[in-house]
Amino acid sequence: MSKVGNKATTGRRDRESASNGLVRASPTRSGLSDLNVVDNAAAMTVTEIERVEAPEPERVTQTHSTIIGNPAEQQVEEIRPSTPASNAPRIANGFKIVDNRAYQRKERIRSTPLTVPAGDEIEYKKLFTKFEEAFTARNMAALRECLSPAFTWKLPNGQVVYGRDNALEEMERRFAMPNGPKFSASVWRFSGKTVLQTYDVEYMAPDGRWRQSKGFDYYEIGEGLITLKDAYWKMIP
Repeated sequence: MSKVGNKATTGRRDRESASNGLVRASPTRSGLSDLNVVDNAAAMTVTEIERVEAPEPERVTQTHSTIIGNPAEQQVEEIRPSTPASNAPRIANGFKIVDNRAYQRKERIRSTPLTVPAGDEIEYKKLFTKFEEAFTARNMAALRECLSPAFTWKLPNGQVVYGRDNALEEMERRFAMPNGPKFSASVWRFSGKTVLQTYDVEYMAPDGRWRQSKGFDYYEIGEGLITLKDAYWKMIP
């Protein structure tokens, strides 16, 4: 009875294991494996993939082209290159030197005077070079170009002349004097818009004799023109 009971118990356990998806594996000959083979718990179904036949290739219809003649008779013209090929050397940048086909005359580029801003010291020096040359040559038109309309001239004797026109009239009057002063050894010093001039002067004294003296002029510049000339002489009695 014990053997029958054991078999019944074992059968019942096997049926329970089968219902739970477990299958007891039989021991291998080596006796080293304790793995169990189990069923798929998700109970997935196998779906067969339908086989689709490949479509047949489309048939290509053959077209027939017809070549017709040109009703208008055209002349055959040979295409020639615009410039003949040459083996002339090229410049480093790849350009070629070609002849002037327009037969234009060669013209020299004339140099133009150098212009610099009025606030530059070079321009101030050019201004006073022109002023000195015009004063020495007694060129009234050139002097006008150097002086500001608000020019002020303070003479060594204390007289003051206001305005460019009045100053030019006084200069012209002095130029016309038969025994006017003579200037030489002029030296210019520039400091911004201030210019200092030292020079030698020879003048006719009240006693009728020529005297030697030293002169000093103080100039100011405004907007590229001379606005002030203040002159000092070391007078000798």
